[in-house]
Amino acid sequence: MAKGNDELIEILQDQVSVEENLLNDLENAEERVHETAVRLVFMEMRLDTWKHKEFLKGLIEMLMDTPCDAWSAKVQRYIDRVKLSRDLESFKKQESRMIDLLDKAIEKMTDPLGELLLEHLRKDEERHHADLEELVRIIQMQPLQSVKGETGADIVCDPSDL
Repeated sequence: MAKGNDELIEILQDQVSVEENLLNDLENAEERVHETAVRLVFMEMRLDTWKHKEFLKGLIEMLMDTPCDAWSAKVQRYIDRVKLSRDLESFKKQESRMIDLLDKAIEKMTDPLGELLLEHLRKDEERHHADLEELVRIIQMQPLQSVKGETGADIVCDPSDL
């Protein structure tokens, strides 16, 4: 683990705990309501909270996991980035199709609350599209080695792992 990350990891772990507590509260709230629109709002909040919790756990893993084999690590990072770019193109096509279908559904929707929920979903899909492109751009710009070592090609490892 890189030096100086201990405090950050502790903060992220605290945030995971908060997300887990909120997740439990949202699950209970979702089960207690009967109106579909209210249940959908709680469901969306629950799924976002679950996503945030898992995302934070992954971020902690990323900060704590430093491969020791420099060549394998660089190759795997390169391969994963190529996969990400290729898969993103497919995902973007699917999201575009979802947006088209949401547009059609919004045109047909006569219930104002239903229209509001569909528009919210549409905005969510558009935001996903833009956010994914930005994340991929940032990931592609990062060096294949996440931690700079003494020689510039080293991947720093925890001495206890050697």
